Amino acid sequence: MKPNRQYQIYRHKFTSPLLTAHGNWGARESIVLREESNEGRISFGELCPTPGFITSSIKELLPLVEAWKGGADFQINPLMQSAISCMASEIWDTSFKVEPKSSVYSAELITFSKGVGNISTTYKKKIGIEVIEIEIKEVKQILNSIPKESMIRLDANESLSIDELLKWNEAFAHETRIQFIEQPFPREKIEELLAIEKELSVPLALDESLVWKNDFSFFEKRGWQGFYVIKPCLFPHWGKMIAFIRSQPIRSVISTVFESPFGYEAVVRCAFLSNQVAGLDRSLFKLNAKEIPQHHQRPLFSENLPISVLDKLWGEL
Repeated sequence: MKPNRQYQIYRHKFTSPLLTAHGNWGARESIVLREESNEGRISFGELCPTPGFITSSIKELLPLVEAWKGGADFQINPLMQSAISCMASEIWDTSFKVEPKSSVYSAELITFSKGVGNISTTYKKKIGIEVIEIEIKEVKQILNSIPKESMIRLDANESLSIDELLKWNEAFAHETRIQFIEQPFPREKIEELLAIEKELSVPLALDESLVWKNDFSFFEKRGWQGFYVIKPCLFPHWGKMIAFIRSQPIRSVISTVFESPFGYEAVVRCAFLSNQVAGLDRSLFKLNAKEIPQHHQRPLFSENLPISVLDKLWGEL
């Protein structure tokens, strides 16, 4: 017998638009897959088009999803590969282990509408949007307003020039609370990124370049010393990705692309394999009928969300 395959289109507006160097993003639109094997194993995968990373329309993806529903297994589209690979991965197995830690904390995303709270250990701010002098001043103000033991991650989304990155480094060279500057250069400028990393006092993190290259070993072999911001729903090989997170738990930062609750649960399970504070802030979603209360806990606890909870929500969409 063939496995039971289903899909649903998922749409959810953010509570406020997310402004990044890639532009304004106001809602999540994705396709969620559900598969139940002949043995009763239920798993989910999600196709998550994401501005600035992998852009595809739902209309373009639907024929691939229909083919999968009809029994096709191989797809060359990276979003389809990721969703299928997610469903096949160990994270949906009852034996999946969430060690080495018992809870996951998330960095708090600083947005215009929300401002800065005072309960997080790690904050994330988008940069490369306004004049650099203004943004540096804003970050200094944030550092003065948050607890002294807290950290800030600065996410440039490929928007900085070499001179601008050097200005950020000069401004915060002696500030140990800047955990890293994320993806300062355009994704294809990997050589420039590798070269300048050794000259900076402020650590760097890969994001768009990592998705674009889709090869952790490439950066390891080239001597990358910084962090890896890993967005699981944008990687086509979940087995390889999970193995890398396990091998580099201190340098792996698991991050959301604002998935549906089904994809988000899969990402959370990956986050338990890292020793870093994750990037899983879900405050852009209201806690309503499309949301699961456990996903809004602080911190996220180690017990995997029962599949029955996800299946109940599936039936209500």
